Amino acid sequence: MNNDTHLRVLGISGSLRKSSFNSGLLRAAQELAPERMEITIFDIKTLPFYDGDVEAQGDPGSVAALKSAVRDSDGVLFATPEYNWGTSGALKNAIDWASRDQGQGSLMGKPATIIGAGGRAGTARAQMQLLETLGETGSVVMVKPGVMVQAFSPMRFDADGSLIDEDTKDLLRRHLDEFAKWITRLVQPGDFARYACEMDVETSGV
Repeated sequence: MNNDTHLRVLGISGSLRKSSFNSGLLRAAQELAPERMEITIFDIKTLPFYDGDVEAQGDPGSVAALKSAVRDSDGVLFATPEYNWGTSGALKNAIDWASRDQGQGSLMGKPATIIGAGGRAGTARAQMQLLETLGETGSVVMVKPGVMVQAFSPMRFDADGSLIDEDTKDLLRRHLDEFAKWITRLVQPGDFARYACEMDVETSGV
């Protein structure tokens, strides 16, 4: 993959709120992305709770659409809120469903990055938790430069949840520029993670 390649990035917000700051971050990312990057936002609101019995009967339409969107992307941009020191149940649920696809183009080996808005720490703890989860899916996550927006700070978002702070826009723009480079560096990202959702455990017999 060369530096002139058109990059298709999937944006997923972990907040279901209509005026969500994290959904606002993703909308801003669409506008601020490098010229060669196109960001498409996937709405996870209609995903059912993960249930192995439901999965055994065949993926619901929204789940099949999520897996397809991940496969069709060159990278995934996760925007997470922070609830009780962790990411949202909605976003964890979406990743749980997506992780069940371990085929070509799935989260396994997929370039990914995390941004977030909310709380006094700018979702730092939620992002750390999400990083652990994505590590288990085999995603190749770009950690720095990070985007952690203290949503309680005044004048960063308007009443509709849209990002209006110019300094934050510059931070997000730099993050997306680096993410484009991250994606293009991973020529064969699948080679970085051959297995997803498995742990190598050695027992000592004692």
